[in-house]
Amino acid sequence: MPDHIASNAQLVGLRAIKEFNEGIEPENFYHTSHLLWMIEWLNKLGHGAPDSRMLQTLILRSPSYLGLRAISIMIIDENDQARNFAAHGYPTDAIKLQNIYTTIEEKLPSVDAMLTGKAVFLESRKELDCYSSYLRAWISYIPWMNSLMAFPLVNQERLSGSVVWSFDNDHAMDDFGRQLFTSLSLIVQAMMFQEFESNRNTTGLRDAGRVDNSNNLQESNDLQKKFHMSDRQLSIAKMIADGLTNREIAKTLNFSESTARYETIKIYERLQVKNRAQAAAMVRSLFSMLKN
Repeated sequence: MPDHIASNAQLVGLRAIKEFNEGIEPENFYHTSHLLWMIEWLNKLGHGAPDSRMLQTLILRSPSYLGLRAISIMIIDENDQARNFAAHGYPTDAIKLQNIYTTIEEKLPSVDAMLTGKAVFLESRKELDCYSSYLRAWISYIPWMNSLMAFPLVNQERLSGSVVWSFDNDHAMDDFGRQLFTSLSLIVQAMMFQEFESNRNTTGLRDAGRVDNSNNLQESNDLQKKFHMSDRQLSIAKMIADGLTNREIAKTLNFSESTARYETIKIYERLQVKNRAQAAAMVRSLFSMLKN
């Protein structure tokens, strides 16, 4: 990775520390001692995206008071498939479950952060248990987990992944802790730049098997009725079959990328498919069958 990527991550972090110090009131000045480890970690940054060893270093250097025990980074590819990029601190069984079963359709803080572009804060074990059945099953392998934060990772205005910080207490859930881990998430985001760019440029061949949207209105109506799609979902389904990304769909239809992702998931449910590639193939196949 070019040196300027690591330098940018350091700049993001140092700027965050400066903003922290300027915003801290005198009676809360003890918080500044918690920032020394952050500066030390920034000085240790390498020239690549965060890997398991780098996440381990961050956990070990963090103040024990915060209770940071594990970190995971998830990214989403052009086919809307969520995959784990790096993690440290979670039990082996939890990682195996996450690698096998996590998809963009699951109700998980990491996935919701990617879809909505908003951070998710779960402040107690009870909130973790109540979030979803999948999360409840996952944390059954992690008895120490008592709270977590999930932040979206953005690249060039595109929702591209998420980072989850897991804790054995709730000490990081105050305003200072949320600001601190927001800034750390921005540092991770800057470090992931090249990985996100690589994903963005790997879009495959989009011209093969494009659906002709200008003809066969009756076929569209038949497809819409069969799968109970709204007009917007039908338009998006055709664009998926044409190979458009969610970002391109959002731009074409003049709404947010998170809305495009949400509608895409609904289309997967209607078609009973798992990912974008399967949805595109099914829509093209259905149009072909309806023509015949």
